[in-house]
Amino acid sequence: MVVVASGLTGSLVVAAVAGTVGENVGYYALVVVRTVRGHARSRRVSRLTGRAARAWATTWLAARSVAAEFGPAELVDSLLVRPVLLWAAAAAWGAHPLAWFAGKLAADAVFYAIAIVSLETGRRVILPDEGRVAGAAVAEAAVAEASTLEASVLEASATGLGSESQPEGALR
Repeated sequence: MVVVASGLTGSLVVAAVAGTVGENVGYYALVVVRTVRGHARSRRVSRLTGRAARAWATTWLAARSVAAEFGPAELVDSLLVRPVLLWAAAAAWGAHPLAWFAGKLAADAVFYAIAIVSLETGRRVILPDEGRVAGAAVAEAAVAEASTLEASVLEASATGLGSESQPEGALR
């Protein structure tokens, strides 16, 4: 999109703004679909009765999650960082695709640094089921592993493994 806008207008500013808009549309299409699917499958939504209630809850939770996770990063990125870095890279190295790409990568680094801080500070708001599903899965896996280990230890002690010496090559 940046290359097309630059070629059509000859303006680095227009190309930088077009690149910012194109990046946002492509990125948030995927983010919104992922977030909506996650909240639609959450216990919070699935326990609701009625299609309209589930649709409203999914929409509200997804909008809230995307705003909490990406809102601060998006404000800084779209209004200042990305257009400035796209323009600066093209001004420094010419309106070449590699210059646009360098500006994009630099802007992405700033965006993700802010988004990661937002995600970590707002985990309960952002994640479906207030982040409990991922925590529950980790806890269940730890319990299952501990149970398997405990069963192995009990079996070994019940069969007397290690308590008697057996001839080499004997079946246990």
